[in-house]
Amino acid sequence: MTIGPRVFLSIAVLFVSACSALPQSVRDYASTLPGRADGQYAPLDGAVKKQLVTMDALLQCKIDLNDDKKESDSAACRCVTSSSESWIEDCRGWLKDHTPAQARR
Repeated sequence: MTIGPRVFLSIAVLFVSACSALPQSVRDYASTLPGRADGQYAPLDGAVKKQLVTMDALLQCKIDLNDDKKESDSAACRCVTSSSESWIEDCRGWLKDHTPAQARR
């Protein structure tokens, strides 16, 4: 049985919430998520892309909070809580080089 990325992400978020010590594999997986914004998500509609990017950022946000980082100091958390029309700008700090091409300056 293969678990999909959404199921893995959900399990990982629950795991992060329940445990104080995170396995390196969860941290490694979270570090790969920004790359999906300009890879797998590139051809998608903007609203769908926003939803997927913010869901991906949620895992890193939970990791940051678990590591005692303030929500306001976490680029991933700022992405997750984006409510502006320019969500790409809110997520730029987390996406870094993976910010969608049309939004790069």
